[in-house]
Amino acid sequence: MFTSLLERRDQADVEQLSDEIKSALADHHRWMHKVSLAIAARRPMKDRSFIATDAHQYCYFGQWLRTLLADERFQTRAFEKIDQLHKELHDTARVLLLSLEQTQQFDEAQYDTFLKIQHTFFNCVLSMLEFSVISKYQFDPTTKLLNRRSANMLLAHEKVRLQQRANHASCCIALGDIDKFKAVNDTHGHDLGDLVLEHVACIFKATIRKHDSVARFGGEEFLFIMPGLDLTGTEKVIERVREELASTPYIHKGQALTITASFGMTQLTPDDDIKDAVKRADIALYTAKDEGRNRTVCLNATEAH
Repeated sequence: MFTSLLERRDQADVEQLSDEIKSALADHHRWMHKVSLAIAARRPMKDRSFIATDAHQYCYFGQWLRTLLADERFQTRAFEKIDQLHKELHDTARVLLLSLEQTQQFDEAQYDTFLKIQHTFFNCVLSMLEFSVISKYQFDPTTKLLNRRSANMLLAHEKVRLQQRANHASCCIALGDIDKFKAVNDTHGHDLGDLVLEHVACIFKATIRKHDSVARFGGEEFLFIMPGLDLTGTEKVIERVREELASTPYIHKGQALTITASFGMTQLTPDDDIKDAVKRADIALYTAKDEGRNRTVCLNATEAH
């Protein structure tokens, strides 16, 4: 349900999301407890945060969710469903509490509905929490980029999207490999090698489009996933990435180390086996290496068959 969020988040964002969910959910547990006590004791409540028509906006969870939904990255069906259930939960609670105030009684069927909404609501929020906790481990510790497992999840997600939208969607992928990275490790040591990887990752992430993803795919190899682009558009982005890296040296002890990378790109198609698409990008990458490095090579899926 939340897989597509991975392409729009980084490790710090996911950890923050996890902490925020826990705080918001704990606050809503306290709200539920007060409502249940009032119903059990037949004690009316006049606090606007419980009986106002917009009471769902008063509670901490509602305020947190409203802030979250203001960010377009969270404007998804999953979060919209949580927002809807949250409002329904408050609306049902208001009806029950107003009934207590007017008659000292409540409708058992309405209370049963309230409990069912509560159950569905908390299950959805717990799914979101589970996603955020699991997602902490979907990132590479050195570069803070998505790891290979996460990249494969996003590739599967994009393939489904392509199949569902037939001729109305496109997606390209690119493999990038740091040129002569072994020489960096051999000359300067693996500690500096890790710093160079971080340097490269920061440039890659800062230079791609907002809705693109980049993952550390293994060693000094990176995978770019670029939804909505054809090969021409993808090449423009990847060339911008390549040029930015080549023109931004890593400074070590006052010495500028020029770092370059080679790239191979291809389309992800609805009929593709994902491994075949990655293999095409890999073939294009090694062609770029053979042709002199620090360049981009395209391999059209139609030409590869």
